[in-house]
Amino acid sequence: MSQARVPYDIPGFASYLRRTDDNLQLMTPPRSGDLFGWTSTEVAAWHTKRLYFLDPVTGLYIKHEDPLVDTLDINRLVRNFIHDFHPFSTPLLDRAAASPLSTETLATLFNFVIGHHAATHVTTSIKKQLYGIYDQLGGGEVLVHTRTDVHSRRPALNVEEGSDGVEVAYTIGDVLMPDPDAPGTTHKEFTTAEFILKLGVANANKSLHISQRSIIKAHREFDGPWLATQTITIL
Repeated sequence: MSQARVPYDIPGFASYLRRTDDNLQLMTPPRSGDLFGWTSTEVAAWHTKRLYFLDPVTGLYIKHEDPLVDTLDINRLVRNFIHDFHPFSTPLLDRAAASPLSTETLATLFNFVIGHHAATHVTTSIKKQLYGIYDQLGGGEVLVHTRTDVHSRRPALNVEEGSDGVEVAYTIGDVLMPDPDAPGTTHKEFTTAEFILKLGVANANKSLHISQRSIIKAHREFDGPWLATQTITIL
C-alpha cells in the first residue's frame, strides 16, 4: 500500500485542498470531475470542504495560522477535519484512479496512480512489531502515529510485509490490560499510519492501556504481533 494520497501535515493538506479544488472548479471542458466519473454533488462537496477549511476570513486554516486566534480547540478542529477528509476522499480518488479518462497530469495533481495494482497473495505472517507514538490533543482525543523500525522518523504502515492497516486494542482504567485479545478490550482498525482515537471527555485523567499491530485486511490470519502494552494518561 502506498503512502496516503492526501497529506496529513497541516500546510501540506491546505496546499493539496487548495490546488485540487481550484482544478475541479475550472469551467473549461473537459472538467476534471467529469473525467473522474464524479457527480456534480461530489464535486460540490469537495468545494464545500475547501471553503470550510480555507475561507480567508472564517476558515479553520486562517484561524490556525493566527497566533492570536489559534487555541487548543482550533487545533483539534483542524486535525479532526484532516482526519475525516481521508475517508471522504479515498473512494473518490479510487474512482479517479480507475477512470480510463484520467490523465497523468491529473494523477500528479491529485496524487493517485492510474490503474489498479495487482493483488499480492500473502502466504506468511507479519513479523515486525508496530510502534506507536501518542500525542495528546485534549478533550479525550489522542493522535496516534505508527511506524516500524524501517520508517523510524515518519508515520508509516508496514508495507514491506504486505500490511494495509493498523489494529489497536485498549482498555481505560486503573487495571492494566492483561492481553490485547482479552474479553472486554476495545479493538479498532485504521487504514492509515496516523489517526485520532476519540475516547471522550469523560475519560480525561484516566489511564489508557494500549497496544497496536500491523494487519492485512484480506488475510487476518497473517496479522503481525502485538507490541507490549503502553500506558498513558488521557488529557
